[in-house]
Amino acid sequence: MKAIFCLFDYRSMIKKLEKIARHMHLLYVDDNKALCETYVSFFQDIFQSVECAFDGEEALALYQKNRYELVITDINMPHMNGFTFIREMKAINPDQAVIIVSAYSEIAYLSKLNQCEVSHFLVKPVDTKELMEKVYAVLEDLLVHE
Repeated sequence: MKAIFCLFDYRSMIKKLEKIARHMHLLYVDDNKALCETYVSFFQDIFQSVECAFDGEEALALYQKNRYELVITDINMPHMNGFTFIREMKAINPDQAVIIVSAYSEIAYLSKLNQCEVSHFLVKPVDTKELMEKVYAVLEDLLVHE
């Protein structure tokens, strides 16, 4: 019975996300290509567009050319880490909504998060339901403040 409720909650959350995100754009940044491709595949049916970058430099190049309502990024990546990417991105748009997804949860990282002004921080491995809830909360907040 619990599995049925979980499936219902999952489908219900996807429907809620589809309603709110169908005209929005997402940038997903992670050096784990398989993970990035998995989330792009998952979110492409929910958002109007979803792009993936495999490091901070690639993400910043995409960000300079496009507008995204939400950016989901890892921290530990080659070429440019997530903190530098967020700082550069926030210089362009200080109000950019950002969710960090990282395997690192040490105090040193957490103190840097306060400086980045991110919307949410999730520790890998990420629970998909929790990620969907955070994404929904961020997008709902964006709509309220438009």
